[in-house]
Amino acid sequence: MSRYLLAIAAHLALIPAGHASEARGKSAPPPAKGCVEVGGITLSGAAGGPAYAAAELKCGAKLSLVLRRRTGMNGNLPVWTAVDQVTISKPSPRHELLLPAYCLSSQFPDAAVFALGRMVEQPDGSYQSENVVKAWRFDIKRERLAVIPVNGVLCAVDGVD
Repeated sequence: MSRYLLAIAAHLALIPAGHASEARGKSAPPPAKGCVEVGGITLSGAAGGPAYAAAELKCGAKLSLVLRRRTGMNGNLPVWTAVDQVTISKPSPRHELLLPAYCLSSQFPDAAVFALGRMVEQPDGSYQSENVVKAWRFDIKRERLAVIPVNGVLCAVDGVD
């Protein structure tokens, strides 16, 4: 399986079937000029609190990670407001943004973790992160993306049967 196919499959798998319209609904703010939304994920909020989503935008050679909070509803579609954003420079074409569905941090075990690294196929057919150069956690109390140490960050995807 090529890494591009894996990346596409991973992005599609990140949006639960019932939530695809929530992550990419018409009420989501449009990407910045010259940027294209290439991925996204709905994140858990605090119990009884607002829902959150993260969108991955490709802006030329750079990526942006935008954290959004649901601030209301427009009919059946949620209305999202951007609350934080980080711009990511990829050190190589093989580096990609690795999303919380596959990433954990030993230092922040309960946090949603984003990482910038490479996924490498393992002998058993699974994929594991390699060369993670930057990582962030979603700090729900401050509604921001906080930089965390890359030591202890691992992203993994089970092999396909």
